[in-house]
Amino acid sequence: MVEKTAFDILFEKLSDRGMNPERQISERSFIVPGVDRMSNTKYIIARNKTFYFCAHDSYGTSAYSSNTYTGIYSTINLPAETVCHIYKKDWTDQILRTRKHKTELRYIDENLTITSATNWTPSQILSPTDVNLFLEIHKSIVPLKIVIEHDYLSLIEELKGKTIIGLETDTWLYEDRDLDTFIGLGGQLIENITNASA
Repeated sequence: MVEKTAFDILFEKLSDRGMNPERQISERSFIVPGVDRMSNTKYIIARNKTFYFCAHDSYGTSAYSSNTYTGIYSTINLPAETVCHIYKKDWTDQILRTRKHKTELRYIDENLTITSATNWTPSQILSPTDVNLFLEIHKSIVPLKIVIEHDYLSLIEELKGKTIIGLETDTWLYEDRDLDTFIGLGGQLIENITNASA
């Protein structure tokens, strides 16, 4: 009997949740020396009423060519120049994060680190309830970030050329508990912020 992979398990669990997932697997080997000798990419995309779920894993033989993430994404009514990443505040932020900005809202600034290429912050669209939802999800899923960026995820055709909000982790989620938290609470968080921007 062939053992199921994390890819197969996730596909089944999204199907069981009625999300109608689609999958793509691409494996290539190259003869030409000097480039990636092998490239392997696989992803699953599923949609519910308010967001897209995407789990992506790629492996290449050259340095820095591998990339794994799981996220939920939706469009948001913000200008194309809006770029923002939001993280749970951590002592390492002083070293690792650049372009940090404060919202001047105490509860947000005490709990979250916001980075942006511009001076824009989500102070008008992020409530204390949303901060608490993010922190609750972060208890189970680490690392975790909120991304707001124009044309961020071209992998999903319907999101190309639009400003996107996403909740993202650098891991492949497939356990029931993680999926329940990520899809349930994360979906609510994305919906709250999207509604606040309308």
